[in-house]
Amino acid sequence: MALQIAHNNREPPQPGGPMVEVYVLFVNTTHRTLDLYWMCFRDQENMYLTLKPFEEVRVNTFNTHSWFFRDYYTGERMHVRSRRIFHPVRIRVPKNPQHPDQLCDVRSQVLIHFPMRTLRENCLWLIARWLIRTSNAPRRIINGYHIPTTLKQQLLLLLTTIESYSRVASTRRRR
Repeated sequence: MALQIAHNNREPPQPGGPMVEVYVLFVNTTHRTLDLYWMCFRDQENMYLTLKPFEEVRVNTFNTHSWFFRDYYTGERMHVRSRRIFHPVRIRVPKNPQHPDQLCDVRSQVLIHFPMRTLRENCLWLIARWLIRTSNAPRRIINGYHIPTTLKQQLLLLLTTIESYSRVASTRRRR
């Protein structure tokens, strides 16, 4: 089976449409450990596996599955082609140039990458991650900072996001 870079990130197929098997190779291009999730028609999130930095995994999935990727520790969403959700599409190429009507499936390479963020967002994420790793009371520390209230609120929201993802993800990983 040949390998191509996925140029597909179209909208998901409509319910009731044909279910087609799709072959992908997910590649973690980040320095982070990632959790891979799939959903079928915006259903329940299903954790598939955890992928270490620069690892890859071959997956046989369906065009009806949507995929998304989260940082293992923080829950931050990673992207494929600058989008938060990946919708697989079957890719077929001619098996033989003399018989272009005879097609074979190819495995798409899906590059998972870090999302584009503003400098402000980058700084807030770095501070929140640092506080969680180094402090037993990160909220108290944030409230003691002499920074604008909006920045404090955003840091507290990030802390809440990271903590709630850690609880939910650890439950899913034990299954």
